[in-house]
Amino acid sequence: MRIVIGKFSNEPFHALSKKDVSLLLKLVPNEWIKQVSSVMLSSKIFKKTKLSKPVEYLATSKQLSIYSRGLVRENIAKQVLLELASIDTEQQTPDTAINLDVIIKPYMDKFLKARI
Repeated sequence: MRIVIGKFSNEPFHALSKKDVSLLLKLVPNEWIKQVSSVMLSSKIFKKTKLSKPVEYLATSKQLSIYSRGLVRENIAKQVLLELASIDTEQQTPDTAINLDVIIKPYMDKFLKARI
């Protein structure tokens, strides 16, 4: 899987590094990432976009885009895990979101313990 980092020359920096993203992808089940062909750590600042969340998956391009500049590492890692867990889920309800939190917890715990 290809991980691309958008170029920029000023702060704020990415909340996740390329190593962080690689670790997250290694921790999760293969079913979660089989639909993803590339990951983009975008150079855009999330607050300046019109996006509803900082991690988005585009099924048409099979790209997971992460807008993490200036955000908190743990929060972005959780958002990545939630997005990966929900890629195959067509319809999310509040109950599904609660279940996803429970589903991603062991992976989030492993990520936080493996501080790079």
